Amino acid sequence: MSYDSTLTITVPASLYDTACAIARSLDPDSGGAASFGPRTTLDADGNEVTPESYTTSTPCTSEFKAQALAMLADPAVLCHAVSQDYAARWPDLTPPTLEQCAAFCAAVVVQVAFNAEIT
Repeated sequence: MSYDSTLTITVPASLYDTACAIARSLDPDSGGAASFGPRTTLDADGNEVTPESYTTSTPCTSEFKAQALAMLADPAVLCHAVSQDYAARWPDLTPPTLEQCAAFCAAVVVQVAFNAEIT
């Protein structure tokens, strides 16, 4: 498998819960919901703070990149894919709604980096 790109996705703090719910589905293993990290971090003085945005990155194949970009361009496609995955893997959890997916797609900032071939 050739990971020829890296996707970096940044969302505003207001969409943290939605981003984690979507990432749960898009990550093929069970750690996707933690992709954006903890909700709060510690500043230099040890005080708990909430970042203004959250970012995650993943190396990916051309196929995954194309699928992810297509889903991010069409909230209905994203919502359908996430809902189907939740039904198959987490039937006891409620997937993000179309409205939540639309808000996510409207606010997400995606960066694509092309890697030297990583295998």
